[in-house]
Amino acid sequence: MAHTKALLDTNFLLIPAKFKVDIFLELRRLGVTQFYTLDSVLKEMETLTKRPGEDSKHAKLSLKLLESKGVKILESKGQKVDKELLSLSKSYVICTQDKELINQLKSERAEIVYLRQKKYLIRE
Repeated sequence: MAHTKALLDTNFLLIPAKFKVDIFLELRRLGVTQFYTLDSVLKEMETLTKRPGEDSKHAKLSLKLLESKGVKILESKGQKVDKELLSLSKSYVICTQDKELINQLKSERAEIVYLRQKKYLIRE
């Protein structure tokens, strides 16, 4: 049941800035054609932009990418982001770098995309 819609987590959206990997090109290579994130992820990103250091720069670039790539924003139900991603995993490929979340998703037999060797994305 290969999904063509991807739901992007905060740490996943930081990949282009941190590791210079074009996640949108890579996701297309993996068969994903539609990109979504949660409004709560957007809030996390905006919070990161206000912190000193590298994460702030990475988050600013990621927010620009969200806009330029036409990523659709889904309204969250007020749960924690990880819980929300888990609940939506039946309808979307979940794109995350969160190891704990990845393990939970695997136990749910959800489709996952994550960065491998800081160079390319892998889909399971």
